[in-house]
Amino acid sequence: MYKADFKWPGGAYIAVVFNMSWETPPRSLGTEKVSPSALYRRAMRPVYETAFAETGGMQRLLDLWDRFNIQASSYADGLTVSLFPDLARELTVRGHELIVQGWDHSSLWTMSAKEQAAVIRKTNDAFEQVTGKRATGFSSAGGHLTAETFSILAEQGFKYSCGLRNAEVPFIIPVGNRKLVGMTSYAVSDTRTTRGGTVRETVDMWRDYFDALYEEGRRGYPKMLAYGTHPPLALGFRTKPLEELIRYVQEKDKVWITTRDGIANWMLETYPDLDLSKFYPEAAASDRHYGLSIGLGGTEAEGEAMRFRVSAGSGNATNAKAAPSKRSKTAPRKQQKASQKKTSSRKAKR
Repeated sequence: MYKADFKWPGGAYIAVVFNMSWETPPRSLGTEKVSPSALYRRAMRPVYETAFAETGGMQRLLDLWDRFNIQASSYADGLTVSLFPDLARELTVRGHELIVQGWDHSSLWTMSAKEQAAVIRKTNDAFEQVTGKRATGFSSAGGHLTAETFSILAEQGFKYSCGLRNAEVPFIIPVGNRKLVGMTSYAVSDTRTTRGGTVRETVDMWRDYFDALYEEGRRGYPKMLAYGTHPPLALGFRTKPLEELIRYVQEKDKVWITTRDGIANWMLETYPDLDLSKFYPEAAASDRHYGLSIGLGGTEAEGEAMRFRVSAGSGNATNAKAAPSKRSKTAPRKQQKASQKKTSSRKAKR
């Protein structure tokens, strides 16, 4: 399965994290699909549904975690914590961790490296001002990072970045003389229930994933798995099946239910040199090809990652464009033939 000699505390077969994503959408919410001819340019239903996060959803989730004695990891925007400081303080007082996601859920690809660094610092400053604690972890909005993100996080003292989705194990990312822990996001979340999947199907899908990884861990290849929740979606018909899922997990032996910070601490203290290539030697070639910025592919990986950085005000990427694919080479020929056919057809009609 993988090459590394890796274990969880107590020889657990699997580490499980329960996530919350606490976000504040822009005030343009509800205006995107309104007809230009509408006499009121905002559809209020999604606005009310989203506002349920702070007037029922978060409270229900906090109660659920308390009843099952679970410490959760919560992605959060700086704007959210600033708008609802009492709720943010209650979250941390109950033992849950806040994870920096950004100020207002804007994607990092819209920012320069300088802007990105400022937004991350501003958000963590807000966390500290409201709760008295700085976050140790980061997860970008939508899971979209840039070539500079890991360096920014390391410089600002973060321990880990999640949402990477390229491995089911946590791993060390060397950043100069510093180290970050990289880890995946949740593979299954309650958002699936808004795209046609039923709650039971979603829970069963996660349970199947848990069973598969649990068995792999029993055979000596422990991994991690997270379940994602969103306060606006925390209606009773979604949280009741989640309670059943939690009971299922808690009844199993050798399951470590923890936070992302707990996983990061375990890696930094126990496996400080366990980068992804120690698990999977193929990771170095993957870094070089994709530009993953995970510290394994050298200058080739760094160049590939930076190739997509747009120079300020230019609109152009900083490095050479990628070589055209075979499809792009043949496309002009096909267009030329199509044009010739159209020309012949017009002549025939004349």
